[in-house]
Amino acid sequence: MSYTHPSTPDSSAAQSNRTEHKSGWIARIVIIVALVAIISGVLIEQRTRPILIVGPMVQIPTPGGLTIVWEMDSSIGHGVAWLEDAPGVNLVEHSRNLGRRHEAEFTGLTPGRTYRYSVANDRGLFGSTVVAGPYETRVPPPRGTPFRFVAFGDSGNGSNTQAEFAKRIAAARPDLIIHVGDLVYPAGAGETYGTHFYEPNAEMIRHAPFMPSLGNHDVATDKGRPLLAHFVCPENGPEGIEPERCYWFDYGDARFVALDSNLVEADGAISHEEMKSVIAPWARRVFTDCDARWKFVFYHHPFYTGSSHSAEGAAFMKEAFLDVFEETGVDVVFCGHNHLYERIAPMRGDQIVADGEGIVYIVTGAGGVSRYAEKLPPPPYIRVYNDRVFSFTQVDLSSDRFELKQIDEHGNVIDQYVIEKPQRTARGS
Repeated sequence: MSYTHPSTPDSSAAQSNRTEHKSGWIARIVIIVALVAIISGVLIEQRTRPILIVGPMVQIPTPGGLTIVWEMDSSIGHGVAWLEDAPGVNLVEHSRNLGRRHEAEFTGLTPGRTYRYSVANDRGLFGSTVVAGPYETRVPPPRGTPFRFVAFGDSGNGSNTQAEFAKRIAAARPDLIIHVGDLVYPAGAGETYGTHFYEPNAEMIRHAPFMPSLGNHDVATDKGRPLLAHFVCPENGPEGIEPERCYWFDYGDARFVALDSNLVEADGAISHEEMKSVIAPWARRVFTDCDARWKFVFYHHPFYTGSSHSAEGAAFMKEAFLDVFEETGVDVVFCGHNHLYERIAPMRGDQIVADGEGIVYIVTGAGGVSRYAEKLPPPPYIRVYNDRVFSFTQVDLSSDRFELKQIDEHGNVIDQYVIEKPQRTARGS
């Protein structure tokens, strides 16, 4: 008698089913791993992505150079800035990291050339992430190149008025900005710079070098050192005086000198004796050893003015610097402190003189904080004043012509003034 086993599935078909089942699980695992990797990558990217806090801001600490300053929050990596289309120079400049603050300095740039720059965070294997840019800025041009600069002061209270006024200044598209002090109210504290300086002025400081001088509100905190920490100014001031309080730079046909006019007795760091015996001789040398056709000074306390802060209150500046300004051929002095606009007649020897024969003093302190009234009648040396609107000073400068327009918060021109110099001879004299 024979016996037949019950029929069973084909062994090869079973093997195939087991293989397909295993492959399905492997595919699911691969998908899960990929999803986990993607989610982890996204989380890592989000957690490590740098956040721009303030800036970037352009500075000009050296001839033929630019420094880009910004603050950034990043868990890994380091700051970097780069210039586009910049043959012959370092296209990428790693920054000097000071906590969240970054400073990237480029040198050897072509004078007068406009460059596009961006700032980023270099995270090594994770790559670089652009945090701001590209923006355009111009390297200080050589002699003989026309340019536009603006001057204003007494600006930084963090108000909507300040922000709208700053947009008006940015719309003028200046190549250079000088500030005559009181950048940050009420006391120049470092933690206030974000809301009282960087944010309202963001548009202008990305494109034009912003060069400050110290006001009395700026020095109310640690003698103004927060301002010195936030800016990168030329370290070419008088020996024995803290660097960047006083400095000079050239731009086109002009030499600019910034002075710290805050006395020790008023929370500043400089004595009257130091102004006379250290800073004044330095300023004399800076203006004497100079081939610029135009010479400008900017600082905070005016000694020709007719508003709330009296001219007599800045007599210490006149005593220290008047002879230096007059004997070295200074053309225009820009000040603030009084919150209005004043244009002083040309002065020499403390007397009014004809146009082209003396120094013109400009008070441009109507920068957006508040306005002070002119005392009536104004001093006889005041030719024009305006205490009704906020305003800034715009100057278009060439080798032979200084053209000033005072522009108010609405875009109206409230004053115009021109100084002309004799054209250069064939020998360049």
